[in-house]
Amino acid sequence: MDGAASEVSAATPTTPGFARVGQLVPDDQDLLTVPVGTKVGSALDIMRAYDYDQLPVLTAAQRVIGVFTYRSMAAGLPLLRNNALNATVEDHLEELRFVHSSQELGEVLAFVEQGNALLVGDEDRLLAIVTPADVSRFLWHRTRPFVLLQDIELGVRDLMRSACDAGTLPGLIAASIPADPDRARGRLEDLTMAELLSVLLNGENFGRFFRLRFGNNRDLVRSTLDPVREIRNKVFHFRDGPSPEELKNLVAALTWVRRRVMIRGEAK
Repeated sequence: MDGAASEVSAATPTTPGFARVGQLVPDDQDLLTVPVGTKVGSALDIMRAYDYDQLPVLTAAQRVIGVFTYRSMAAGLPLLRNNALNATVEDHLEELRFVHSSQELGEVLAFVEQGNALLVGDEDRLLAIVTPADVSRFLWHRTRPFVLLQDIELGVRDLMRSACDAGTLPGLIAASIPADPDRARGRLEDLTMAELLSVLLNGENFGRFFRLRFGNNRDLVRSTLDPVREIRNKVFHFRDGPSPEELKNLVAALTWVRRRVMIRGEAK
């Protein structure tokens, strides 16, 4: 996109924790525009070819005068009649909001919803377009580790809880974790992930109860779930995002836990 993505990135503050508009723009975004005078049919061909819903329309001086969209075309159809494809795009535009790459994400989400897109930059210098798909992609990238970790931990608790009755669990917890007068730890929900694994992998606990749900191979359970504990500490303390390899480990661990839950369900 002629360096526009890198310009957006360079203009976006890198303050940790503050999501900015510039972070929504994909690095490989191909910024497409059409000039005044473009036929509607040609614009539609471009939009279909690139799977885009909008095309900014520029004057000869590269000034944005509006955006041609499927919605703006549909609004003008009653007036186009039989000459729809031969009409020019500038007569069938809509206005989309301009935002700066440094604006906080929370300030602009409502505008993305209302207009189905945002223009990054200004009328004289268009840098990028942000769509709902870009927002979804960004938010999923940010939240995916938390979703994976939550599902793994809830699945492990569920399997442990189903392996013994509620009255037995406090004793298993007490046998595995040193007492702490400042914390109530009689339930699985009271435990950190590290404590949860200590209870699960305690030799006597595992042999008497938990192997029925997690399988007989305690070393396999340890090697599957131990990396989750490390990644969880990293993610929840915001030390850094998980690496691609760590994400693969989380996905593998969740897949394994889900299988054990399915086996448990059929064993009822």
